[in-house]
Amino acid sequence: MKQNKILIIVNFTIFIFLMGCGTEKVYVCSDRTEVSDVALCSVTEETAEETMTETPLQEEAVVESSTAEEVSEFVDYTMSDAEKALLEERFTPSTRAVLSTPLIKNLHPGDVYVAGLAIRNILGSADHDFVVTIKFREAKDFSGSILETDDKLIQAWMSKNLYTPYTLERGGELVLPLIVEVSDTITDEGGPTLPGTYIFDVYIDYITNQANTNEYEKLLLTVQVTE
Repeated sequence: MKQNKILIIVNFTIFIFLMGCGTEKVYVCSDRTEVSDVALCSVTEETAEETMTETPLQEEAVVESSTAEEVSEFVDYTMSDAEKALLEERFTPSTRAVLSTPLIKNLHPGDVYVAGLAIRNILGSADHDFVVTIKFREAKDFSGSILETDDKLIQAWMSKNLYTPYTLERGGELVLPLIVEVSDTITDEGGPTLPGTYIFDVYIDYITNQANTNEYEKLLLTVQVTE
């Protein structure tokens, strides 16, 4: 009887261990590379940058000025350590999806900000395909009045976020960079980007058997632009 109890305990322990090993966690870097740990993103992106800037010795004199220009124009789309920490703190075991920073403050025209988006699959027992869509809703000045905008120009602030469907197993987790680039103009006539709050809806949907999508979670992202 005692041996049976020990055997049951051992089998249960092995089962829990295997279940834990089966949980998938995927991090997506800003260059679309998928890694197992978000810390590997910076390594992957640095390697890609080095590869792009490698030049044969006989061509150094020709490309010296252009290489310097490329380096000066390099934009870092890597999520900061502070954003990673915020995401880990907010992404509790019962959370379906969360933003590291729902309210991004004090940006200026030309600024780039990289937040994080984490998603967890808690649907049934099967794998599911998830897709993220970000849509501009409205812009207001700090007095609450609606700003006149060309919505496509504001939507372009999110153009670096080219998300494709990702398959997650039950309990699987996905971490995506959420890149915001504030443009200089917000109207077709060249109206400058004005101080205020620019509001975006972040939709996380899952794909059904009929290739349709159902809403899984909807988050609000607010970007504040100052003078």
